[in-house]
Amino acid sequence: MKFSLSLAAIALAAAVSTAPATVLAGEPAKTIKTVTGDFDEVFGDLQDAVINRGLVIDYVGDVGKMLERTAEAATGSDTAAPYLNARYLQFCSAAITHEAVGADVHNLAMCPYLIFAYQTRAEPGEVSVGYRQVTLAPSAASQAAQTKVHNLLQAVVNEAVGANP
Repeated sequence: MKFSLSLAAIALAAAVSTAPATVLAGEPAKTIKTVTGDFDEVFGDLQDAVINRGLVIDYVGDVGKMLERTAEAATGSDTAAPYLNARYLQFCSAAITHEAVGADVHNLAMCPYLIFAYQTRAEPGEVSVGYRQVTLAPSAASQAAQTKVHNLLQAVVNEAVGANP
């Protein structure tokens, strides 16, 4: 049984690593919005925007603390990271993910969805909120699911920053 589970884990890792998921470069204006405010309040609004849609947050990560903790080992200096705060949260929509992987098994790479918020040292009164954009397989069904994911993520970001779409 352990051997079968190990093979399944290896197969899943191989499928995800070869899936056609790529971050779309050069379009931060479409995926990141900046608002003036308190970081914790904006991040709380981001969490609420996910929960308000009946979705469950699987994990909240603190990239800012990780960068602080690992600065010397990674860079050879204790230079502060550019962030005062930098966190992300991950979640998924079962309905959209079923649709996406039904269209193409490689679309598993879209899960979990990732939304982030950060506040830089250079602009401490500003909080940027955005999401990781992923490209799914080129089929029409995959592209339809991709549009749903991006619309969902954009709606969550817009709600968190109080923006109209």
